[in-house]
This record gives sequence, structure tokens and C-alpha cells, in this order.
Amino acid sequence: MPRLIADRPFLKLTSELGQVMAAARVREQTGARVLHLERGEPDFGTPAHIVEALAAAARAGETHYPDARGSLAFRQTLVEKLERENGIRCEPDDVTITQGGTHALFLAFQSLLGPGDELLVLSPHWMAIPKLVSLSHGARYRTMPAYLDAMEGTLAPGALASRLRGALAPETRGIYLNTPNNPTGAVLSREALAEIAAVAVERDLWVVSDEAYEHLLFDGYRHVSVASFPGMAERTVSVFTFSKSYAMTGWRLGYAVSPPALRPVLGPLLSFYTTHGVFPSVQSAGRAAVKGPQDAVETMRRAYQERRDLLLAGLSGQDAVRVPTPRGAFYAFANVEAVRAGRDIWDLVREWLDLGVAVLPGTAFGPENRDWVRMSLATRREDVAEAARILRAHVAAAPRAGVRAG
Repeated sequence: MPRLIADRPFLKLTSELGQVMAAARVREQTGARVLHLERGEPDFGTPAHIVEALAAAARAGETHYPDARGSLAFRQTLVEKLERENGIRCEPDDVTITQGGTHALFLAFQSLLGPGDELLVLSPHWMAIPKLVSLSHGARYRTMPAYLDAMEGTLAPGALASRLRGALAPETRGIYLNTPNNPTGAVLSREALAEIAAVAVERDLWVVSDEAYEHLLFDGYRHVSVASFPGMAERTVSVFTFSKSYAMTGWRLGYAVSPPALRPVLGPLLSFYTTHGVFPSVQSAGRAAVKGPQDAVETMRRAYQERRDLLLAGLSGQDAVRVPTPRGAFYAFANVEAVRAGRDIWDLVREWLDLGVAVLPGTAFGPENRDWVRMSLATRREDVAEAARILRAHVAAAPRAGVRAG
């Protein structure tokens, strides 16, 4: 019998999120309640004017093969948005409409990485990055800790640049960064990004900038696009999605903006032969999202910040589960070293699931994060508060080995 799966290691990788969600479903099927802090999907519906734009476009006949790069009207709208909000100046042909942010990252890595090339990934990193890099024939990745140190004030911008220079290898072709960051909620400052930009220019590196959570920021923090720095537009692929800001996860709509050198590759070649473009009516809906009222985006942002505050307040006054304050996205990354007490992190995840609280092990975001779990704020405020109450009571009652989280 022929081999059913190609002999490529990444095809045999399992999804930590899928494992937790499956275990949560089994628990729910028994009638038990689960507070879902493992999911990374907005719990809000897509704003009504975006839905109506889709329906109107479909009724008007926008149902045929699209331009593989994306409709000119939509790309022009995004060119205006990119200059207005991100400080990125580009032309419509520098923008490629994709089937969500993941597809945009896939196209970026396929364009930039080849056999022997290495991508340096600032970590903790989104769980899909290792798999997406593995799909680039012969390429590999290596991680460099950054976000937790930066958000806890132990990695100043100059020190970040020094760490970055020390981590680079001859085969390093580019850097992957993600701010606001999934899973930590870290937001890299303008000063930190300026240092990263300086190193990229100095060492002639590409940067793939994942800006999925660009509109979800707290406490007055501001998002800065690294491509807006001098010398960076020609070496940066910036990736955006409508999934988070506009609660459009199922719509599969994102985009990449890249230097003119990639014009023949991202849209006409890679996008054409992977998806043949994005449903035209969805593109019209995306145009309505960008050009229409933004009050729903602000409503969601405020809700996530309120939930963050509820979680932090609910876990305050104890040191068993320590949460560095997230400044963006809709996650909290919690240090659980004290309650893990040397056990496998999955043992703790299962223990908390037995309490009715589903979280994601930090190892999903890099094997070095075995003392951490990710908690999602993309769930009802009542559930966030209840989960914090349950965990606080549980860790207060549980014996510990005297290890303080640090």
C-alpha cells in the first residue's frame, strides 16, 4: 500500500488548540459547563453594514472570477488606509488581497524563503508560524525571546537591538514580528521598532510584520507599523486581516502590502495558484468596513479592555498565577510556574479544564513557554470574571512547592 502522507515532519504536527477544544467539547457533552478562555476568535458578530455590503454586492453580480491581486477599488481604498493609519505609502499594485491573514503570511514566506534560508522569529510567537515556515521548501526558523521581556520592562530598545544582532546567523534572511502580540498582548514601542528597523537595514534583512491586532490597543498605547520607518518599505511585507478588528473571522479576508519587487509574485503568481483570488463580494464588504463607521471597532476594543481589567482584578493579590499586563490584542499570557510545580504544562491545563476553565498551554507558542498559559479575552465578560474567581479559589487551596512565579 502506498504511503498516505508525505514524509514531511510538519504534516504530522498536531494543533494544541485543537486538542484543548476537543477536550472541552467532550466535557460539555457530559453536561458540564466550560468557560472558553482558549479560543482566539472574537465573540462579536460582524457589524451589520458590512453584512449588508456583501449582500448588495452579491445581488449586483459580484460573483465571478476576481482579479487574483484583488479588485482595484478595494486596493485603492487600502492604499489610502495604509497611508492614513499606518504611515505606509504604496501603490495599488503593492497590495494583495488574501484569504485572511494566514494566507498573506503563507504568500510572504513562499516569496522570501528558500532552501537554506532562516527566519528569525521574535517569541512567544503565534502557533501557526512554524508550520507556515515549514511549507516553504527547505527553509527553517529560529526563535528569539522578546515580547515578555519587553512588556515587563527588562528589555530596553537598545538591549533588544543588541540581542537581535547577537541572534542573527549568516543564513538569516528575515525577521518575523507581531505587534500587538499573540499570545502575550505585548505592544512594541516606536523606539523598539526603530531599533529593529535599524538592524534590518544594517544587515540587509527582510521583515515580515504581522499586524493582525492593529486596532486592539489599551491604555492609550498606539500601534506603529515598522514599514513606516526610513528604509523599511522596500524590505517589509506587512500583513493585515479583517478577522480581529471587524469580527470577520469566517469571511477569510486579509491583505499584504509589499515592495514593488514582489509585484509579479504575490498576486499574479502565488495568489492565483493558491486561491485564484478572493470572492469579489467579500472584497466589497471589506471596502465598506474600511470606509464605513468605525464605532463597532471601538466598542469591541473597549469590551476587550474591560475584560482584561476584570481578569487582572480577579487574579490580583496572589502570586501563583501572574499575568503581565497586556496592552493590546485580546489575550493574557499567565505565568503558572508556581502552580505547575515541575509538572508537564498539559497536566495543569487538564486540571483547570476539570474545573471548567479552558486555557491554552504556553508551549503552543514555543516549547520554551512551558511555565505559561494563554487566556483569551474573546469571551463574555461574565465568563472572564467567573474564570478568574474559580482559578483564584483553586490556587489558594492547592498546596505548592514554595516556588514563586518570576
